[in-house]
Amino acid sequence: MLNTSVVFVNSSKVKREFDPNNYTTKEEVLNALGDIRREPGSANTHLAIDELTLSGFSEVNGARKLTDGHPRVGILLTDSQSSCPNRTTLAAARARDSGIVLIVVGVGKEVDVNELKVIASNPTCQNLFLLNNVTELDSLKFLIRRRITEGMLVCFFVFFLS
Repeated sequence: MLNTSVVFVNSSKVKREFDPNNYTTKEEVLNALGDIRREPGSANTHLAIDELTLSGFSEVNGARKLTDGHPRVGILLTDSQSSCPNRTTLAAARARDSGIVLIVVGVGKEVDVNELKVIASNPTCQNLFLLNNVTELDSLKFLIRRRITEGMLVCFFVFFLS
């Protein structure tokens, strides 16, 4: 069983695209990721982080137990500022308090770097990445792959904001 969840956020809606219980192979996960379509809307980042904290990493949905040594790492990929910065700050604090490490990837010039610093787990030098455009996402593959092979990123959760 793979330990991956994906949440997609568009406008005021939050939709968990899949949970760890749904797929057993890397190929199935990659195919499911390929089926996700981005829709324009506002970035309700706080809703995505709350979904991550309350449901995405729940054992009912297939997450492995923290007590068994399985880390929970959320990867936030965004190309804009959140629509409710105060709520986003609180949601990020709740996620970190529940044991989730938040890695943040900001893409483009529309992101608020200070906001992303508040969302990312410490140390931000390891958990915050700023990219000029989506074509630079390939540059992060090596880092993420290395963390997975070192066992640091056993359980991760990805959500996209538009």
